[in-house]
Formats: sequence, structure tokens, C-alpha cells
Amino acid sequence: MKRLTLILTALLTLIGVGNAQTSGFHVGYCQGEMGPFPSTADEYFANVSTQKDTWTSAAILLSADKVKMFEGNELREVSAALASKLNVDELRVWVRSDLNGENLAEGTAESVSKNWNTVTLNVPLAITAETGALYIGYSYHQKSTSKAMSALEQGVPGLSCFVQSGSDEWTDHSENYTTCVEAVFYGDNLPKYDLTLEAATLQKNFVVDEGTFNFSLQVRNNATVTITGFDVLCAIEGIADTYSVHCDSVIAYGEVKTVKLTANFPGIQTMDPAKRTLTLTIDNLNEGKDENMSDNSMTGSFSVTLHSFERNVLLEEFTTEKCVNCPRVASYIHDAMNEPEFEGRLFTTEHHAGYYTDNFTTRFDTDWCWFYDNQYAPAVMYDRYAQPDAITPVSNPGSKQEMYSLIRERMRETAFVSLKVTAEADVENLQIKVRVTGSRAKEDFTRQPARITVVLTETNLAAISQAGASGEYIHYNVGRRVNSTWGDVIEWEGDDYTYECVIPYNQNYVFENLGILAFVHDYDPSDKTKCEVANTMAITASQFGNGDEGIRSISTDGAAPRYYDASGRISESPVHGLNIVVRGDKVTKEWH
Repeated sequence: MKRLTLILTALLTLIGVGNAQTSGFHVGYCQGEMGPFPSTADEYFANVSTQKDTWTSAAILLSADKVKMFEGNELREVSAALASKLNVDELRVWVRSDLNGENLAEGTAESVSKNWNTVTLNVPLAITAETGALYIGYSYHQKSTSKAMSALEQGVPGLSCFVQSGSDEWTDHSENYTTCVEAVFYGDNLPKYDLTLEAATLQKNFVVDEGTFNFSLQVRNNATVTITGFDVLCAIEGIADTYSVHCDSVIAYGEVKTVKLTANFPGIQTMDPAKRTLTLTIDNLNEGKDENMSDNSMTGSFSVTLHSFERNVLLEEFTTEKCVNCPRVASYIHDAMNEPEFEGRLFTTEHHAGYYTDNFTTRFDTDWCWFYDNQYAPAVMYDRYAQPDAITPVSNPGSKQEMYSLIRERMRETAFVSLKVTAEADVENLQIKVRVTGSRAKEDFTRQPARITVVLTETNLAAISQAGASGEYIHYNVGRRVNSTWGDVIEWEGDDYTYECVIPYNQNYVFENLGILAFVHDYDPSDKTKCEVANTMAITASQFGNGDEGIRSISTDGAAPRYYDASGRISESPVHGLNIVVRGDKVTKEWH
């Protein structure tokens, strides 16, 4: 969740063409944004909104440290945002050292606007070393029902939202809201150097063998001088050394930038502890010392593992031939399959369900519609991963760029399990014998016992009657058979596993178009957002077996040669194309 911090937004007052000067700083917690009236589902605010012929007041608190930054300057204006001016006939602004104390300075708006109202104080308030903390507030008179107070639904506890209705006591709603009000300071000693760290996104897992740690920061320049660079100090709990990363980024005053950085943590060599706490601090600005270090740090955590594996991505598509919009998303997927950056890292499969069914629909296709909230097509899942706050891993891609971005996002995730897939075709019995082996980097890489699902796919299938498409339309990697709808629990031998299964196939399938898709995943039958795929791998029919070894299990009676076509169908004589020929206990491949 983004942390709201005290924001100083530098304003420009234009004087003639091409000239500008810094005239003042707006200081508050709302970043210049306006919000609506607080939710009337809250009984308190419902009561505030329905009062008649009364005054409603709201305020924020600027700490003594924050006010001290403006020593030698003056507080001359207060800017108050109103979400509505309905039934509001007067607006007053004020500054106090105590919510129930006398006004140190005040002012009345000449007119009331549904927007920002900037009001000049009756006397400028000089800021000295003794000024201390200040409440910046406003009061409006409502003739009848009114929802004039403007607030953001995110708070800074103890600082961002104090409310009073009529003569009632002041109440603190800073946990949930931020009042849209700002103090405006003027003078010749406004802050020159002041960066704020507004948000930080940390790499979830640090892999010791890799040694690097990626993170991104959202940084705001609150002062008058443009900053061209700064250091980020990385302090890890339990490690004496502090690691420093320099960032060269030009940030003008009032500007917010997101920067991506990489650090090295050589002090982490073990998984003890397996979770680390990291504090990031902005310091050592190129231009000078930051004048307010109180908002330069954030703390987060990350997990540690000794090694990891290459992450592949499973993209599952819900589609049917009755879906007129499905060719659009199918084209995105087909293009992604041919992107060099995704080669060998992206594996796809089609589930013919979600919007009615068709001739390619299987039972497990419809079972997997459980992942939906409301069924529709086209729809996709990326590693069955649900975005934060989502109630399902299923989504409808808005564009190819969006799909590519999400694939890249998944590829960057650490993989804690590996898969190696081999398969042998028993063409006489129409079976594929599958063997999957691999290792794990840590025991708890899934919430529930890790499972493995194996899917027999068939690609290059001509559509029968695809809605929304003209000419030839091809289906790729259509799911045909599965080992188990929800996968089988993996049995571990230490950190290694071997999984074997036999999957039958239909004699009508085109053998050279078959493939085996395997993926290791979590599974929680009570929560569709907790079934994430940990890693995946797929092979095609051309990779089945090892030369002729793939079909040596075919039994023979030593009689005359027996011929099988590429789909596994037996023939009395050679067929045109590839033939699998059995002579006694010897199997060969021949072209005719």
C-alpha cells in the first residue's frame, strides 16, 4: 500500500511571457488531490452531512519538525478543497497551535467554490524556532444537508484528518482519511534540498547464488533545486555493513519519478534467517544535504533462498468456436509464441470452455472454469496467478502489449522448482508414457503440498466453424487428456522428485502434433487465488523418446514387418510419409 507522506508542492506564478518565479509552497498530505465527502456508511459522517444551520470544521497537523523547515519564512495562505458547495454559504480558514485554541491567523473566502479555495490570512504568520506544531484547518457553514468536506480514503495516522461537527468534540479520522487542505508558505528561505521516498517495491526473493537484488522507488522532489542524483542506503537487519547504490536521475521540484535499481548483498550467504528486513534510505544528494530526512526511509522484507531455477510461464486460454472475440486474443498468444524473447520460456494451452462449449471441449476444460468469477471468453490465466486484490486469476487481455507485459512480469518471478519432461510413445497401445523429474530450492515454495499436472496437447488443429474469423483458422496446443484434473501430489525424495504417468491418446489425433505439458503448482480447493503455478515445461512429439528408444516397448511376435503411420495407426503396407516399422524386436523409422 502506498504510504502517504507530507508533500510540499512548489507552485509557479507567471510574470509576463517566459518569466517565472517560485512564489510559495503548498504543504499537506493530499499531494494536491481532491477527494469526495467521506463515506456516509460511517455513522459519524452520515450525521455530519445531514446537520442544518451549523459549522463543520476539518484540519491536518504539521509536526514541529516539519514547520521548522520553514523557519525564516511566512505562512500567508491556506488552500481548502470542497467536494461540494451545495448549502455552503461561508468558508473560513485558520491556523492554530491547539485544535481548541485561539486562531493564530485566519481568513474568509470572498466566494465559495467546489474546488480548491485559496484564502489569504489576515496576518502573515512568521515561522520562528519557537513556532512548534501547527493545525491547518477550515470551517464552513452549511445551511442544510451538505457533503462539502473533501477527503482522500487513505490516511497518515495522527496527522491527516481531524473533524468537528458543530460544538461537538474533535474526532481523529487519520487512520482512514486525509483532509484536502494545505498550508502555503512564502519567503526567501524555502527548502532547497528535500526528497521524499513515497513508495518502494522490493524483489520478493533474494537468491544467494545470483547475489543481486532489484527494487524500485517512487521519489518526489519537494524543494526548489533540481536534484540530479542521490544514494540509496540499504541496511539489512542482522548485517553490519550498509550497502549503497547510486542513482543518477534528474528530478525537478514538484516532480515524482520512479527509479529502478539493483544492489549487491554479499553479506547474505545463508538462509538463516530465511526472511530479512531491509530499510532503504535516500541520502547524499548530488546538490547538497537533504534538509528533511524524516521522510527519506522505508522498510520492507524479502525471502532468501540459496539457488533458483529458470522460470517458464504457463499461459492458459479459455476459448470456444462460438466466441466471436476469441480470435483477437488468440492472435496475441500466437504472436507471443513466436517472440524470440519468449522462446523456450512460454508454454500455452487452449481450454475450450468459458463461453458455451464446442467439439474440442473436454471434461477438465469445464472443471477448470472453477477459476472464474463469471464465465466469459476470451480469457487467460498467467501461471494461474491472481493480481493483488483480484478474486480470480482469470482476466481478459485488453491489448497485446498488456499480455506481453504480464508474461514478462511472470518470467521475472523466482522459480523454486524445476521440471525435466521425457516421454515415450507406445503406438500399439496408443499411450504416452511420461516421466517428469526435478528438484526444489526450498521446502515451502507452495502453501499446500505441491502438485503436478500433465496435459496431452494437440496443435495445428483446423477450426470447424470459428466465429469471428474468416478463412483458415488454427487452434494451437489444445488440451486433450490430463493425468488428473487438479494434479497429483508430488512425493519428494529429499529435494528431488520423479513423477510418472501414462496418458492414452486417440487414434484420430495427428501424432506429430502431440505434445506433453507439465506444470508444478499449488492447489487450494477453497480459494481459486491460491493455485499458482510454480514452474512449467513442455515437449513436442519430435522430442518423445531418444531416437528409436521411444517406441521399443511395442511388443512383436517376430512375424513379417508391421507398419504404423505417424498417428500410431497400424497398416498392412507402408503409407505415404513417415512409417514406424517393427521387424521382430527391432523398430525403425522409414519414409515412403
